[in-house]
Amino acid sequence: MSLINQVLNELENRGTTVPLGESTIRPVPPRKRSHLLRYALLALSLLALLAAVMWYSGRTAAPVPEKALAVVPVIAAVPQAVSAPLAPVSAPVETMVNMIGEAASSVPAGMLHGKPLLVVNSEEPAKSTPAADKPRRHRPERVADESAEVAAAAQAADLEGQQIKIVTPQQRAENEFRKANLAVQEGRTNDALAGYEQALLIDPLHKDARLAWAGLLISLKRNDDAEGVLKRGLKRDPRDASFAMLLARLQVERGAVPLALETLQKTLPHAEGLADYQAFVAALLQRQERHDEAIAHYQAALKLVPSNGIWLMGMGISLQALHRNDEARAAYQHALASNSLNAQLQAFVQNKLKSL
Repeated sequence: MSLINQVLNELENRGTTVPLGESTIRPVPPRKRSHLLRYALLALSLLALLAAVMWYSGRTAAPVPEKALAVVPVIAAVPQAVSAPLAPVSAPVETMVNMIGEAASSVPAGMLHGKPLLVVNSEEPAKSTPAADKPRRHRPERVADESAEVAAAAQAADLEGQQIKIVTPQQRAENEFRKANLAVQEGRTNDALAGYEQALLIDPLHKDARLAWAGLLISLKRNDDAEGVLKRGLKRDPRDASFAMLLARLQVERGAVPLALETLQKTLPHAEGLADYQAFVAALLQRQERHDEAIAHYQAALKLVPSNGIWLMGMGISLQALHRNDEARAAYQHALASNSLNAQLQAFVQNKLKSL
C-alpha cells in the first residue's frame, strides 16, 4: 500500500505545480479538488492486486487430473414401475393382456429389451445392476426403433397371454369324466370305473360323475358298491334328490323298504317340487299300508303332473283301501282316460272298477 500512496502523492504534486507565465490560470485548491480520479485509480489498483493474487495461487495449486474434468453425463431417473394387481386365476386372458399392455406402455422407450417388464405389488427397493449403473446416451434417431421394440414386446406378451390356460379342479374333473365316458363306449370298463373315481377325487361334488359311476356299478351287478358311492354323495350334499332316489331304489330291490323310505324322507324337504319324488314316497308309504300319507303325496305329485295314469291308479288303490270308493272310482276312471297305461295295467284298473 505504500507504493500506491507514493504514486498518488506524485500525481498530486504534479497537478498543483503551475509554470511561470501562466498566472492567468488559477489552480484549484487541493481541498476543493474532485476525488473522482483518486477513486478510479484506487479501483484499478485493487483489480491489479486481485489478478496478481490469483496468478500466484494458480501456480502453487496442484494440477487437476484430466478424469476429474471429464463431463459426467446425467442419468435419467428410472420411473416407478407400474404396480399391477394379481389377476385372479380365474381372470380373462384379455384382462391380463391389458395389464401387461398398461405396464409396457408406462415404461419409456429404451427401458424394455426383449420381454416386457411387469412388477406385481413389489415393495422391495430396486437392486442396482451393473447395466443399470452405466450411463446411457440415447440418440434421437433411436427413439422410433426403441418404440417399435416396445410394441413388438407387448405383442409377443399378448400372444403368450393367449396361450395361458388356467385349469380349475372342476375342469380337470370334467376332463376325467369325459375320458371315462369314452372308455365306456369303447368297452373299457375298468378304465371307466377308474376315470369316474378319479374325477370324484378331484371334485367330490361332480354330480354326473357320481351318478355315472353308480350306474356302471349297477350294470355290473355291484349294487353294494353303488350304494356306497351314493351314500357318500348324500353325505356331502344331503339335498341331492337324484342320489336319494337311486339309493332308495337299490334299497327297495334288496327288500329294505323302510330304509328306502327313510332315505327319501331325509331329502324330501329339498324335493317337494319334484313330482317323481313325491310319487315314489307315496308308493313306499302305500307298501307299508300308510294310505292316508300315501294319498297326500299322490295328490302332491298329480298337482304337478295331472295326467299321469300310474299315479292316478296308485291313489285309487289307497282310496279303495280306506273304503273311499267313490273317490277311488273317479281316480281309476281318470287313469284309464289318460291313455298312459299299458294293456296289463288297463286290465288291472278295469277289474278294480268292477269290484267297487
